Amino acid sequence: MSIRVDLVNSADAAYAEEVGLPEVVSNMVEEVLQKKPERTELAEVMGNILGAQPPAPGKFLKRVGNTPLVEVPSPNPLVKIYAKCEFMNPTGSIKDRIAEHILNTAEKDGKVKKGTTVIAASSGNTGSAIAMACSTRGYKCKIFTNKKCSEEKINAVKAYGGEIVVGPTGVPADHPDHYQNLAIAAAQEPNTFDVDQYDNAANPEAYYLSLGPEIWEQTRGEVTHFIAAGSTGGTITGTGRYLKERNSKVQVILADPHGSCFSDYYVDGTHNGATSFLVEGVGKDSIPGAMDFKVVDYAIQISDSQAIKTCHNLSQEDGMLVGGSSGLNVAAAQEVAKTLTTPSVIVTICPDTGLKYLSKYYNFEWLESQGVFLDEDRFRDTKRWAEPLIHGPEKKHASLR
Repeated sequence: MSIRVDLVNSADAAYAEEVGLPEVVSNMVEEVLQKKPERTELAEVMGNILGAQPPAPGKFLKRVGNTPLVEVPSPNPLVKIYAKCEFMNPTGSIKDRIAEHILNTAEKDGKVKKGTTVIAASSGNTGSAIAMACSTRGYKCKIFTNKKCSEEKINAVKAYGGEIVVGPTGVPADHPDHYQNLAIAAAQEPNTFDVDQYDNAANPEAYYLSLGPEIWEQTRGEVTHFIAAGSTGGTITGTGRYLKERNSKVQVILADPHGSCFSDYYVDGTHNGATSFLVEGVGKDSIPGAMDFKVVDYAIQISDSQAIKTCHNLSQEDGMLVGGSSGLNVAAAQEVAKTLTTPSVIVTICPDTGLKYLSKYYNFEWLESQGVFLDEDRFRDTKRWAEPLIHGPEKKHASLR
């Protein structure tokens, strides 16, 4: 079969000829005709055909971004919830996006070159991403984290050839032994570059340039709500900023673990640090420079128990073995969906894979030692459970509007 494509624009015609577009389309139509799907299945079948790609050129580490967007359960028939599968990036997390962009920018600016040691403070995923990016580019790296970081993520940094220093947990943000301050001190040494993910403008820029456009294209511009937890604030700031530029009506909602300082700051314009919470890689005890609260329309607090229970629901019902921040985000999306009364499209993020937390969120002995019980009889009867709290725009502190 051959399909004729008449293109008036000569540049378009030249491009179509260069990439063999008519042949690709013809082959796809032939396969569709063989399968003869129902109209409602047509888009999915065509997507599967296009997804059956030949071996991709380039190395595995170049396969950052363009992750799938998949539907997850919604409690409201009027609302679709989609999750961006960021655990399908090379190191199993969303942080490959900023590692690539920050290092590319630093190399371009001459801040990173042969002989440079790259320094990064990280709750784990950025550490792995930076370690991989550095080792494949020939740089040394030194990662600073704390004891909350899972053994799997600590070992991943080592597997990628990085050095890792594990500091204490529970110390104030201004304490010299806080892992971020340990990294700042190390970056004072000569021939070092501090990734500084918490205050580096290249962090939200990475998501503005990649994740935001991907979501817009994958939803065909139909996204109405974007929900993401914050740690550095880069994901929600950069992605939210892009989506609002495309459609100012898109609602950007910060998912936050009970105990994090972000929700307090959203409501009061100030905070008293953080209290204990189990979910890694989200929530904070200070306000990073990469976080722009002016982009945030709502904040919603989710408990450890609800976040971890949602992880288990996703793994057992949807085959998605994801980390605690994914459970937090999807739980927040489901809570927001319950409040909506018109057809809506919520997009949220699954930042990393659950393989990084087999010793924690998927270890029932560890869960019970932390006061998390997944059975219905005890689920809410623990200090790790709290009702979800939504803080709407009317509660947002005037200084952040």
